[in-house]
Amino acid sequence: EISACLVGSEMCIRDSDGSYQTPETVETISVTLTVADGLVTDVEVTGDPQARESEQYQGEFIGGIADEVVGKSLDDIEVSRVAGSSLTSGGFNEAVESIKEQAAA
Repeated sequence: EISACLVGSEMCIRDSDGSYQTPETVETISVTLTVADGLVTDVEVTGDPQARESEQYQGEFIGGIADEVVGKSLDDIEVSRVAGSSLTSGGFNEAVESIKEQAAA
């Protein structure tokens, strides 16, 4: 479920989930992006890792994602590998695509 709010010139888009397949499990992450004037000003990613290895990679991804997306246009966001984590990026990109669709609606 995605919800959006408008505060002054700042639009926050919340609670878009993305999932991705690992060799052992299907993992899901939740993404919150704050966008002002078309640029991402903040990102929050939370995970619920089902496997120990996923916990490590999600943690590394969460620690590095802000450097990849803050200050960029929402339309330009698509990540492939963040802090050594490539599978988590797939779930993040899925969530961002959902956010983009809602922002365009």
